[in-house]
Amino acid sequence: MIIDVKTGDIRSRKNPNSFIIGMNDTLEDVTAQWIPYIRDIKPTHPLQLGSVLNFQYDRDRMLHMLICHKIGFGGWEDSEKWVRLGLDYLWQTQQNPAHAWYCKNFSIVRIGTGQIGVRDGANAAEITRAMATSHLDLTLYVRDEQEMVPFTIEREPLFPQSTWHPVYGEEKLVPARAA
Repeated sequence: MIIDVKTGDIRSRKNPNSFIIGMNDTLEDVTAQWIPYIRDIKPTHPLQLGSVLNFQYDRDRMLHMLICHKIGFGGWEDSEKWVRLGLDYLWQTQQNPAHAWYCKNFSIVRIGTGQIGVRDGANAAEITRAMATSHLDLTLYVRDEQEMVPFTIEREPLFPQSTWHPVYGEEKLVPARAA
């Protein structure tokens, strides 16, 4: 459920929470800010809608990508169901503090409102409703274009952790160069 709404860049160190974004099922046609995170990974199985990719973002936070749409107009059909499935998976892992990448607090972007979602006809209201009715407590981040920092800042290396697949379950996420 959405417990708070903030304006700003979800990646900022001002946000202490692990964070969640939406992603397409081929990891293609991605806006520049997310390219560094996906170019070096290779999922164990082909991604399916509802899958979740988990990364160690920095020392204290995780990045979770919900695979919730396909590329192209109409590719966002039923995306609210896939967002909800991914959030339910994260909520279940949150119930176990012994889980490998246990997170207590999560932030989420307004999935479907970015360039790709607008271009391809995402129903952002239904996706937001899925976030609001999920069991996972979420801080919703709404972008403020004026506060967005160019993506030229140095960041710590991103470490792939695991992928959760609706059919195969949780598996280690392999860096492409190690595959």
